[in-house]
Amino acid sequence: MKQKAAVVLLVLSFSTGFVTTVQADSPSGSMSANMSVNSSAAATSKTSSVTGQALPPLTLKQAVEWAQTNSYNTRTAERDVERRRLELKNAEKELGNSPIDYIDNEYVDNETSWRNYSSSTLSYLASKKQAQYAKDQIYFNVMKSYQSVFVAENQVKNDLEALEIAQAEEKIALAKFARGKLSEYAKNESIQARVQAEQAVEQGKIALQKSRDALNFLMGQPNGTAYEMVDRPVYKEPKKLDIELHIQQLTDMNPNLWKLEDSIKTSELNVRYFDFNNGAGAYDLAKMDVDTAKEELAKGQKDFAESLRNLYATVKENQKKYVQLEESLRTAKEALELSHKKWARGLIIEMELKNNQLKVNQIERQMEELAIELDQNEYTLNKPWST
Repeated sequence: MKQKAAVVLLVLSFSTGFVTTVQADSPSGSMSANMSVNSSAAATSKTSSVTGQALPPLTLKQAVEWAQTNSYNTRTAERDVERRRLELKNAEKELGNSPIDYIDNEYVDNETSWRNYSSSTLSYLASKKQAQYAKDQIYFNVMKSYQSVFVAENQVKNDLEALEIAQAEEKIALAKFARGKLSEYAKNESIQARVQAEQAVEQGKIALQKSRDALNFLMGQPNGTAYEMVDRPVYKEPKKLDIELHIQQLTDMNPNLWKLEDSIKTSELNVRYFDFNNGAGAYDLAKMDVDTAKEELAKGQKDFAESLRNLYATVKENQKKYVQLEESLRTAKEALELSHKKWARGLIIEMELKNNQLKVNQIERQMEELAIELDQNEYTLNKPWST
């Protein structure tokens, strides 16, 4: 029976700020059976700065608020709403103040006033839709960028685990080479694998900082700023959905389709208030514009419906994948538990234990990343115009 001793494994990544402490048992100073390079506990550990101090927390809500304030498109859309509101107000005044011809007792130039009023009403309603559209776009972009940090963090954790295994394999190779039981070529291969693993870690850290800076850009924060992202997506089984009814409801809400509908209304106004001094040929062209606008709307509605059906199919497929990953995780944990028992009895080497732990960690991260994808799918399914 090998003597057991408690060991504490500290994995520290200065770039990512991951600090994970794992308590474990190990025989004679070797790594423990409970060793978890970046276990599920590590996946939810507090993020720390390079100094070891906790980073300021950042919720998704706060990130969105900063981005909305910082967004040029949002500010422009809001100003356009106010501009269109004032134009509508002026058009309404002109409509009520049209001069009267006292001989014929009729409003002078009444059709022009009504046309301006109708056109201003359409523009005002469209600007309000556009403002909401801009906000929805910002929310989705921030959500994607915010959640991409989790994905980049997971990759760094994977790379750190791979590096630790490469380092252990290199030590074994060097020891065998020193005893003449391994060729120099095989030894060099092991060293090269460790070097490549180190490079992967550094590249992962760079990618992580890039993902953080992409979010900083949206929020108007300086590059290099780091936060602890506190809103980790949790898998929720989507509610059952009547996709055809859903399509019908969203068709009435879609700002892009509203634009096409407004184009029809504008074309119809041009026909209704047509100035025949421009000639009959121009009138025919104005009527053709109405037909063209209607065809574009019909095509837009068809394409929109098809995109939602495809997205809904993707959601259902991702649900199946998640269930499959749950089963894979259960199997991997059973294998890990068995390997713990075998290792405690000296029946397997430490490397086999590490690899089984690695499988569990990677499946857990795959599940988190799939939960992220489903979260984004759900948002897109309810506000498809935001993407």
